[in-house]
Amino acid sequence: MGSMFSPLTKNIGIDLGTCTTQVFVEGRGIVMSEPSILATDERNRKTIAVGHAAEQLLAKSPETVKIHRPLLNGVIADYNVTRTMLGYLLSKCVRSVQRLRIMVGVPAAASNVEKRAVMEAIFQAGAKEAYLIETAAAAAIGAGLPVYDPVGNMVIDIGGGTTNIAIISLGGIVLSRSIHLGSLDFDDAIKEYIRQQYAIVTEDSTLEEMKIHNGSAVLPLEDRGYYFTGRGIDDGLQQEVGVKSSEIYRVMGKPLVKILDLAQDVLRETPPELAADIMERGIVLTGGGSMLHGMDQLFSQELGVPVVLAAEPELAVARGTGKALHDREKLGALIEGAERIYRRRF
Repeated sequence: MGSMFSPLTKNIGIDLGTCTTQVFVEGRGIVMSEPSILATDERNRKTIAVGHAAEQLLAKSPETVKIHRPLLNGVIADYNVTRTMLGYLLSKCVRSVQRLRIMVGVPAAASNVEKRAVMEAIFQAGAKEAYLIETAAAAAIGAGLPVYDPVGNMVIDIGGGTTNIAIISLGGIVLSRSIHLGSLDFDDAIKEYIRQQYAIVTEDSTLEEMKIHNGSAVLPLEDRGYYFTGRGIDDGLQQEVGVKSSEIYRVMGKPLVKILDLAQDVLRETPPELAADIMERGIVLTGGGSMLHGMDQLFSQELGVPVVLAAEPELAVARGTGKALHDREKLGALIEGAERIYRRRF
């Protein structure tokens, strides 16, 4: 009976990720986490599956079914598909009679055109009020960092297609950077290595499992083997191959070095008084990509700063958007509303 008397306006935070879209509903927490995938029937252009249901069609979809990934590097690549996907996800999370107030995280490098596309998609999906916040800022809030305090807070959010880094103090962003690299690039590096070294191609789900079980950001103490079945490039036949943990560690080094270089650049540009805070308080890692084994150890060794992995790092951005929406009056410097977005000139 309690839900019948809930407020008609519902605060919703969304982490619109390249790999996964997560929805946070105030008072309920994270209520949905679905792959950012949509499947359509090309014969009649109708949507037939979204999220997990669409993901299951990846390996066995007929020619008449097209799989869409509407997000690229954390921003909208296909507006119509994104709008449809958002509408579906929201319909599963809230009652149709509720007035929706929605906040979405966007990368620091998102252009004004890309931000407007996100804003339009939110409104088309049913929002009455819409707000944007930089992904790293949302991650800091979701990780519980004291963003209101007069101290320097540094967060590194490693998502599927984008890594966002920010220095936050006194409720505002002092410095923020982003790079189009994330956990998908780790998968791509492994995929290319297996293709060149073993002349084998395999499914994306296998690559993801390989990365989770045998991947490491630091040299593994135990060089375990991961055995899988793939299709030979030359003959098309199924073959079983074993890949060592040390091999996966080496091939993931290139994208990791680029992320580390960006973090070092941010630290160099940080004002001295805030840099001293970060040296003392450390850096917080968030995002699904930060869960790679040894990621905190690698960053700490290379940056010379204490580094900790946030609790449930993959949920930090979604939680942060929801919390920021609740405290939007206090966080005006971090939040962009419709008026601010649409008044800007190119």
